[in-house]
Amino acid sequence: MKINCIVTRDEDGTYCATVPALPGCISDGRTLAELRTRLAEAVGLYLEDLAQEEAEKARADTADGDWRAFSFGIVPGAFSHPARTRRREAALA
Repeated sequence: MKINCIVTRDEDGTYCATVPALPGCISDGRTLAELRTRLAEAVGLYLEDLAQEEAEKARADTADGDWRAFSFGIVPGAFSHPARTRRREAALA
């Protein structure tokens, strides 16, 4: 997954990054490598929290009998077992 970020450098040389698509998701690092590592962790935690909030909201909505439709994306092949994929490809050949 690629996510755009804005990187700036403070007066003390610390790199700071913000992710416009994820409000409040920011990180910093002394080097670009450290910034990249820390920003990847921050984005992962942000998305994890977002998923948890959505799950809690869905549970709360359905607990009241108020069912709602929602959409989500699945990466193609994310749930495919390699052996099953090879058998399916062999069958199609």
